[in-house]
Amino acid sequence: MKTRVIALCCILALLASACGSRLSDGELATGGGTGSGSAATSSGSATDGPGITKGSTKDEGPKVGTLDVPCGMAADGKASTKAPAGDVPGVTADKIKIAVISDRAGQVKVPTISIEESMKAFVGFCNEFGGINGRKLELTTIDSKLFNHLEATKEACNDGVFAIVGSGSVTDNSGAQAMVDCKLIEVPAYTVTAAKSLSDRLVAPLPNPTTGINIGPALYIKKEHPKAIKKAAILHGGIDAIDVQADRIKKSYEAQGFDFTFDKRTGVIQESYTSEVKEMKDKGIEYVTMVSATSEVVKVLRDMKTQGFSPEVIDLGQQYYDPDLLKEPGAEGALVQLNTVPFEEEKQSPALQAYLAAYDKVSGDKPEPSSLGVQSYSAGLLFATAAKAAGPDLTRDSVLAELKKIKKWDGGGLHFTSDPGDNAVSTCFMYDVVKGGKFTRLEPKKATEFTCDKDYAFDLDDDYGGGAKVGG
Repeated sequence: MKTRVIALCCILALLASACGSRLSDGELATGGGTGSGSAATSSGSATDGPGITKGSTKDEGPKVGTLDVPCGMAADGKASTKAPAGDVPGVTADKIKIAVISDRAGQVKVPTISIEESMKAFVGFCNEFGGINGRKLELTTIDSKLFNHLEATKEACNDGVFAIVGSGSVTDNSGAQAMVDCKLIEVPAYTVTAAKSLSDRLVAPLPNPTTGINIGPALYIKKEHPKAIKKAAILHGGIDAIDVQADRIKKSYEAQGFDFTFDKRTGVIQESYTSEVKEMKDKGIEYVTMVSATSEVVKVLRDMKTQGFSPEVIDLGQQYYDPDLLKEPGAEGALVQLNTVPFEEEKQSPALQAYLAAYDKVSGDKPEPSSLGVQSYSAGLLFATAAKAAGPDLTRDSVLAELKKIKKWDGGGLHFTSDPGDNAVSTCFMYDVVKGGKFTRLEPKKATEFTCDKDYAFDLDDDYGGGAKVGG
């Protein structure tokens, strides 16, 4: 029986979407699940909630997972009582105003839907600990509506926020220069385009610079399916940014021995993929990857089943960690690669427990917490860590300088270890497998861990565009 593989291709805006219903204790115990956040209910304070451990001495503060909680009073144990020196937008004696920009409305189901709720969860969590150096966070939420990122960024600029935190939008290139020009700083959940990923004044918890790509998944598939990669196909939805991502995948995978004999630009949304499937079947394709949305790959799987086309490998992205995939019978045996610890491993991950408890307080399960939401929450923790280190006399530049000092980051155990300060390409991956209609860990075997190797970072020589620059 052929194995169907679904792996992460770090795909731009249509990234990780993890949603669904709460898992039973039995499902959690067996590692099976529906790609859902089983939000841990917590009616008490975050300071003694799930995933939080107290310091063993009076000089040691609480931890969220393995991370020192960056929120709390100032070093003297008091709240800030004075405004920072000079005119610092968004900062007063007792408040730091931040914004989150994400796609909320649009033509298709957007995997960014839980980003806003995740930032609300982080702000609530942080404020229960006392804010950052005693200053409470105030959150402004802005909808970029898939194609209105420039307008959303201008709104953040005009609203006088200190920083944009936990954001993610499909067309993030359109507002990238505006963010830099109004002297904001940004800590996004994820980036899509070169203009944003290589931008000045931006540090991401899980960098995705267009100058490189993670080939760990390619090497894994090459090892497990050496013949299939010689008859490879790539489909990509008709948006320029998606075309760029498909080209990055193709270039880096070809360098590992993949031979893409079928390369097709499809519509963003299609009624069916009958003709594409027929072409792949006629060509004897054994490896298929698609840069698109869950709704579209489900149609491809359905058409493949109808035509009796069963390639050895189907290799897609993190957004397919989604219960909608599990509804398609053709998904059985598929592998799904993740950046973040799977929700099925909540019991083994204190950091994930803390996220889900905070999320439940502000949103419950509507919308369901997602993998991208976890990345947004990590962005909040990263921002708070840098802001705390910058001290009570905050400026945007001082926080940015502290962000760039952080070279090792996993959000306390929320995801694989990254290098935000250097904007470095990720060098870790993990796989779940769809087994019995549930997501179950496959590689590596141990819960909460990832397979990592510095050699997974692949340099891309082609110029996919530069980032937004100061004075640009």
